[in-house]
Amino acid sequence: MVSDWRIVPEPLARFVCDACGLAQREPTEIAGQSLYASGYGLYAHAPGGVRESVRQDEYARWISRVAGQSPSRVIDVGCGNGSLLLALREHWPHTELLGCDLAAESVAHGAEHGLRLWQGTVDDAPAGGADLVIAVNVIEHTSDPVGFLQGLRRAMTDEGRAIVICPDGSTPNLELLFADHLFSFAPAHLAALLVRAGLAPVTADRAPDALGAFQMVVARRDDPMGVFDLSARVDVGSRRTYLERWRQLDGRLLERVQAPAVCFGAGEAAGLLRAYAPRTWRCIRACTADDVSAGMFGALPMIPLSDVQRDEAVLLGVRPSDQPRVAERLRQRFPYVVAWYDLVDDQ
Repeated sequence: MVSDWRIVPEPLARFVCDACGLAQREPTEIAGQSLYASGYGLYAHAPGGVRESVRQDEYARWISRVAGQSPSRVIDVGCGNGSLLLALREHWPHTELLGCDLAAESVAHGAEHGLRLWQGTVDDAPAGGADLVIAVNVIEHTSDPVGFLQGLRRAMTDEGRAIVICPDGSTPNLELLFADHLFSFAPAHLAALLVRAGLAPVTADRAPDALGAFQMVVARRDDPMGVFDLSARVDVGSRRTYLERWRQLDGRLLERVQAPAVCFGAGEAAGLLRAYAPRTWRCIRACTADDVSAGMFGALPMIPLSDVQRDEAVLLGVRPSDQPRVAERLRQRFPYVVAWYDLVDDQ
């Protein structure tokens, strides 16, 4: 599955470096950079949806807190439909906010809200550097992470800063399963790449719990010397074990789910079940959630929780870390709630 929840007809084919634990996937025609040029759906809509706005508000609070005082000019690299820039505007009303993205459809939606966006990369930025360049969940999609960071550096003023946010690959999690995540970075990997790109890491931070397993590094322009030590930073075996558990998930989950069943959840975890547990997914007649305004999830209807029959199995389609809490709530109403966090996670 790719990050806009489409299923692509190719194997995940991820491998892990024995020396440093970096997880990598070779770019392909389907899941490489060409994926975003046309038809990419993650932000191919107008900003302002409730769930998206809540999440971007959380990112904006995090970024503004770490960045400190208001910058004069910000470039958001990989801005999508500009929803993060709109959230940042609430914190920095006098800042010039710019953004770029490879997806033409996303940029067009953001431009309709008065944002100065362009289709392309940071190398196409208007003349004059930015004192803050941000890239949120972009670097893991790039086939040349060092070149990408060098592009951020070129867009910065001499005293500027870069904020890079990406999934935290310190421990295995769902981000390993996205086909267009070409790399999975632990903090040491990210710091080493910044150094090689001529950027000096200044501070690092972990995301608020509401956002999940993400990391932030703030960097400034520099010409650092030396090689960053990557030894003994990542448990290589745990990544392989995690991927193997997902490979076996469909068969093991079928032992718990009987048709017809309903999936509670319509986000990335449900999408990953659809992609990597297809036989189990065929048992699902509909999806449900606390908010069913979306109408459909893929080919399945979204139905109100009140329309789920008490004798139906309710398969959890939420992140493994959230499943114990959600299962406890749903079991007060439905006798057969199927969790699967124990099949993929050690925690």
